[in-house]
Formats: sequence, structure tokens, C-alpha cells
Amino acid sequence: MSTRGIRLAGWAVAVLLTRQLSAQTVNSVAPSPYRAWDAIGGVGLRFGNQEDAVVPGGDWDVEVGRYWTAHLKTSIGLSTAGQEIYSTSTAPQAWITTTAKTGAAGLSVSVTYQFLENAFAHPYVVGGLRFASVSDSIQTRSNMSPYQILSLMTTAAQVQARPIMGGGFKSYFDNGRAFMRSELLLAVSPDGSGHAVLHVGAGVDF
Repeated sequence: MSTRGIRLAGWAVAVLLTRQLSAQTVNSVAPSPYRAWDAIGGVGLRFGNQEDAVVPGGDWDVEVGRYWTAHLKTSIGLSTAGQEIYSTSTAPQAWITTTAKTGAAGLSVSVTYQFLENAFAHPYVVGGLRFASVSDSIQTRSNMSPYQILSLMTTAAQVQARPIMGGGFKSYFDNGRAFMRSELLLAVSPDGSGHAVLHVGAGVDF
């Protein structure tokens, strides 16, 4: 091969190597195909007449989620929870009133699977647990005059959990980061009854 041919071959190899290195550099700094975190704030509303100390009739909530893939996310949430629920029963010559008092805040953990990609509305399913601390105050009162209190007992606060499951939609605005979210959940009580809970909120991916 002539000297000129060797030079041309060397130049071609150098150009190819330069392009390959440039492509690798671009790929190494290319953005992730999805944003790894989101944060959401909103309100919740429980439907139905049956009360539950862990699932309030209404609450304010915030949630932070971590995407592990473009579809799978784990989340932790904090919500207002303080409420008192009363129940009554009878005993020989006495009324018994039990007051279940919930702590000021509730905690939730969940796993979400989101469908579709690059769509305005992303449907998803979610499942997890909701936690709150609950203490009981049990008052026994005579049902005969002078209707005096016979005993009053308060139990130490204990953490109770409720399974939650459901689904919803995450609808993005034009910038592809801010979104509205609406979801309908079912919270299951220890007696097997369920509570429908509607959550509506807004958030941002980051």
C-alpha cells in the first residue's frame, strides 16, 4: 500500500473512532427515560355511613413516590387522621361507651403499577397499607339514678393497619411534569367491611 493510502486509511480510522467516542459520551449523559420521583398533595373523602378509626371521613394528604421503572413505583404518604368514634353497648344496670381516638396523623405505604407511556392520561392500579395509632377510652355508667360513672379505663395507643387497593388516572399538563391525579381506593376494616375513599390531588415529577 502506498504512503498516501496508509495516510487515508489512518484518517478514516481516526474519524470513525472520534464519532464512536462522541456517541458514547452523548449516551452516557442522556437523560433517564423517566423521572425517578414525584410529589403529590391533595384531599381524601370516605363514602359510606360506617365509621373507621383509621380511615377518616376526610383528610389532607401528601405523598412522595419513587419510580423504579417507567411503570413501577413505591410511595409513602402522610395524612391528617385525628378523630373520635363512639360506640355504645349495655351491661346489667349499666351503659358502656367506648371512644376510639386516633392520633393526629396517619401513614401509608403503597406500590403502584402505571400503564401506558407518553400518553396524556396514565391509568394505574395501587395496593398498600394505611396506618394510624388508636387508643380506646371505655366508660361504664349506671343506668339507674343517679347515673354515676362506675369505671373509666383508657388503653394505650396501638398502631392499627388497613389494607388499601384501587386505581386511578394520572393526567399530565403540557409541560409533561405537572399533573392532576384522581383515584378511588377501597380500605378494608378488620371485620371485613370496606370503605370507598376518593382521592384528588396535584403534583409534579422530578
